[in-house]
Amino acid sequence: MPRLYLRVLSEATANFLPEQAEELALDGDSYSLGVEWLIRENDGSVRGTGVTDYRGLADVADPNIDWLANPDNTVVVLPSQFVLMVNCEVPGRNAAQIRRALPFAAEEYVATDIEFMHIAHGPIRPGNPVLCSIVAHDIMQSWLACFSSIGVNPGYFVTDAQLLPNEAGEASVLFEAGTALVANADQAAIIDENNLLFALSSLPANRIHAINGTIAALDLSQLDPKPEVEEVGDLPHGVLDYLAQRFETAATVNVTNLLQGPYQPVRPQNPQTRKWRGIGALAAVWVLIAFVGLVVQGWWASSEADRLQQASFDFYKEVFPRESQPVGTDQLRRRMRAKLGQKAGGPQASDFVGLAAHFSNVIDANSKVSSLNYADQRRELTVEVMLSSYDDLETIKSKLAGQGVAVEVTSAEQEGQQVRSRMRVRFAT
Repeated sequence: MPRLYLRVLSEATANFLPEQAEELALDGDSYSLGVEWLIRENDGSVRGTGVTDYRGLADVADPNIDWLANPDNTVVVLPSQFVLMVNCEVPGRNAAQIRRALPFAAEEYVATDIEFMHIAHGPIRPGNPVLCSIVAHDIMQSWLACFSSIGVNPGYFVTDAQLLPNEAGEASVLFEAGTALVANADQAAIIDENNLLFALSSLPANRIHAINGTIAALDLSQLDPKPEVEEVGDLPHGVLDYLAQRFETAATVNVTNLLQGPYQPVRPQNPQTRKWRGIGALAAVWVLIAFVGLVVQGWWASSEADRLQQASFDFYKEVFPRESQPVGTDQLRRRMRAKLGQKAGGPQASDFVGLAAHFSNVIDANSKVSSLNYADQRRELTVEVMLSSYDDLETIKSKLAGQGVAVEVTSAEQEGQQVRSRMRVRFAT
């Protein structure tokens, strides 16, 4: 997809009063701005280039061009005279602490209140200096308002100095209109060509890239040590095309985008992202509904269990009222047979009813019987019960022994906060 490069040549000056901004229908003379533009295709070819003003830029950036709707396809290159680059030493244990302290560290480098300045920073690594690009808020806001008035939504604001070769031990000199932009990894300056020797002597560079011009041999001979010079002179589409090529290479790793914080561009959502986000939202709604359903179902099941447990307990109390507990085994057996509607039968039926009755009378309400099994031949009742503690087990044994019932504990083990016990109950002989 093509990309539009804009190199601003001046500040954006509004030709109307601030209070007229909302009610004024912006026309071709609303702003004064000089700008160089260039459109590069995907294959690196140049579709067009030129220098124009606000009215001409409105013609170039036609709002009907669909690829301009994506901020990533518009890059604005700022001249270094508008941006101050400084390395700030900021103590901090993590990136968040360093980011909050940056304004205080950068304040000593500016002549005005730091509140009026926008600070864009490069990568933050604790223990290393942070490269900051500082520009006035009003200048940034004027440029963005100017571009917005003609439907241009830039995704990048970068300085021309950072687009020049700036590896460690290197420096770059960009010649243009009688001036030279001298830059290395952490500083830049625009000087008159007559002062180039002084500027180069202050830079510790073993290699110098001379772009769009040459460095006089006499000047090089006075540098100690004499650096290696690489000249880049063939710029058929001008300096902006060279800077655009640099932006599209790996050198962009070291470039700071000034559109940070309040100036971060709003990028349109990918249609596929919107589709999957809608599907994800719908799935989340169904998951929530299912979760609520499970909660309601669990609450209903718990309520039903409590109701059945209470009904069972009421029936138990009706069959075996504790306040009128029989004192003799025979009386207890007769009462149980009467409740069950049974006639006097063999010893097996009597033993089961009697053992069950005795056992139910000695356990408390906190105990829970898991299973009952009666062996006819042995006339023995096997009970699996959940007790509160091992002490309850001894209490049951002693109470049953007092009623002529023998208890043999076959197993007892701790399960969470309770004790699971299996025991054999029979009448003592």
